Amino acid sequence: MRHAHVLLAAFAISFAVSGTALSSPISEASYLDLVMERNNSLKALRNEIRSRGFSIRSDVASQRPSLNLAAENDRWLDHDRGDRYVDLAVTHRFDLAGRYGLQERDLVLGLDILRCTYADSVNELLARAASTYRSAVMAGLKRDAMERILRQRRRSLLVTQEKFDKEFVPRLDLLRAKSQVDDGEALVLQARQTFDRRLIELRTLAGRTPVTPEIDVPTVTSADVSVDSETAWRQRPDVTAISLSKERASLARSLAARGLSPVLDVSVGLRLIEDYRSSYAEDQKGEVLAKLVLSLPIADGGKTSNATKAQAFLVEKAARELDARRDSLRQEVDLVRERWTSALEAESIRRRQSMRASEELEIAEMMYREGLASQLDLINAQEADQKTLTEHLSAIEELWLVLAEADRVMGRYIRSGPE
Repeated sequence: MRHAHVLLAAFAISFAVSGTALSSPISEASYLDLVMERNNSLKALRNEIRSRGFSIRSDVASQRPSLNLAAENDRWLDHDRGDRYVDLAVTHRFDLAGRYGLQERDLVLGLDILRCTYADSVNELLARAASTYRSAVMAGLKRDAMERILRQRRRSLLVTQEKFDKEFVPRLDLLRAKSQVDDGEALVLQARQTFDRRLIELRTLAGRTPVTPEIDVPTVTSADVSVDSETAWRQRPDVTAISLSKERASLARSLAARGLSPVLDVSVGLRLIEDYRSSYAEDQKGEVLAKLVLSLPIADGGKTSNATKAQAFLVEKAARELDARRDSLRQEVDLVRERWTSALEAESIRRRQSMRASEELEIAEMMYREGLASQLDLINAQEADQKTLTEHLSAIEELWLVLAEADRVMGRYIRSGPE
C-alpha cells in the first residue's frame, strides 16, 4: 500500500487547496460521534428504551400493596334518606406460586433484549456511516484525479493547437484534442456529482447536519482486518438478543404452567366517616375491617396446558434461531476474509497497471510534443491512464470498505446506550 499512498498524495493536497466545503471538515471518528448524537432513528430507539424502563416500573407496581380511599354517597329518590361513608383500605394480592418473580424477570429480559436491539442498530448504522464516510473520501479523491486528468488534456490541447496553427497537424487532430477535453470535463462533472451525493448521504445520517469529510489518503494494512467468529459470537448484540429471547421463552413456559396457581387477596380497611340514615344500620365509624379471599382455580378449559405447549415450541424455535445465527455469523466472517484477499490482489494489480499507464502517458506526451508519436497514441495513453487510475482508486476504496465491514461483523461499532 506504500506505493498507493505515494500515488494518491497529490490528490489529497490538491483537494485541501481547491475543495469547497459545506462545513469544516471533520474526521471519521468525529462524524460517527455526530451520527450517534443526531441520528433520528437512534434517538427514537433511545426514547423507546427509556419508555420501557418506566413501563416495567408501572407493571410491577401491581405486585405491591396499594392504598385506596373509597367514598360512597347514595340516596333513595322516593324516600327522604340516604347513606354516606368513607373507607381507607390497604390491599395486597399474595402470589402463592412464585409468579411475581418470574414476571419481573420476564420484564427485565424484555428490556435487555431491547437494549441489545439498540446496540445492534448502532453497530449496523455506524458501520453504514463509516462506509459512507469512506466512500465520500474516495469520491473526493476521484474528483480531484479527474480534475488533474482534465488539466493534462487541456495542456495537450494547447500543444495540438500550436501544432495546428503551424500546420504541423491536420484539423482532425485538433478536433480529437477538443473532444478529449470535453470528455475530461464530463468526467469531472460526473465525479463532482458523485461527491455531492455522498455529502447528501453523510448529511442524512447525521440528522441533516451539513458534513464535509477530511479528504486524505487512507492508511490500510493487512493487520486491520482481523476477524474471528468466536470473538464475534461473544461480542455481537444480535447474538445476545437471541440468547435472551431463548431464556425469555423458557421463562414464559414456566409462567404458562402456573396458570392454575392459587392467589390470596388481603385487605385491611378503616371506616373514616359514616352517615347512615336508617334505623337498621349500626354505627361502624372508626372500626377496622380485615378481609382475606383465597382463590383456588380448578379448571380453565385447557388454557394452561395449551399455553404451556405453545411456549415449549417457542423455546425450540429460539434454540434453532441461535444455531442459525451461529452459521450465518461464520459465513459473514468467511466472506470478509475472502473479500479482503480478493481486494488485496485486485489493488496490487490495479496499482501496477496505473503506474505503467501513468508512465506511458508521460512518454506519449513527450513524444507527441516532439512529433515522434501520433495523436492517436496520445489519446490511447490518456484513456488508459484515466481508466487504470479510476480502477485503482476503486480498488483502494474496496479495501477500505472491507475494513468497515470487518468492524461491523466483529461488533466494534457498539456504543453504550441509555440506562
